[in-house]
Amino acid sequence: MPPASPPARFVAFVDGSALSNPGGPGGTGFVVVDRSCHALRFGGTRWVVDGPHAITNNRMELRAVIEAFEGLPGGAGVDVVSDSRYVTDALSRWIHGWRRKGWVTAQGTPVLNRDLIEAIDARSRELGASFAWVRGHDGHVVNEIVDRLAQGAARGTGGPDRAAVVAALRSYGLLR
Repeated sequence: MPPASPPARFVAFVDGSALSNPGGPGGTGFVVVDRSCHALRFGGTRWVVDGPHAITNNRMELRAVIEAFEGLPGGAGVDVVSDSRYVTDALSRWIHGWRRKGWVTAQGTPVLNRDLIEAIDARSRELGASFAWVRGHDGHVVNEIVDRLAQGAARGTGGPDRAAVVAALRSYGLLR
């Protein structure tokens, strides 16, 4: 049996929120940990306009992934953890069929959010990203933190501070 491959250098927890879906405002939340040196980056962004697109929860979920990827070095590997089946399935399962069929769904309609999905896919390939789903609102401490970051961003009220993020990551075993 071959030895298990080492974990990706980075782990990114992501979430998105739209206070009115569609319509917004919306927000993103992310926490990125560098496992090699226990460095931490976290934040979120409030969205009231998303170009020609309506603010939706799915777009905010995807935008959170893009924000988490910012500044990560190519080839380092990143495990993305999301409570959105849409994100994890779109980027690890459905994308292959969409690409083959010319970016139309099984129902023959254009794939929604193609712009963001293609941008994430391109960056995922550079980074060596994998996507994993976690049940939302089920006590996963880091997922609850990114949910609060996304909600706070959408509301314009801010979110958890560094101490709360660090405490969640410590209880999850990602930081000492």
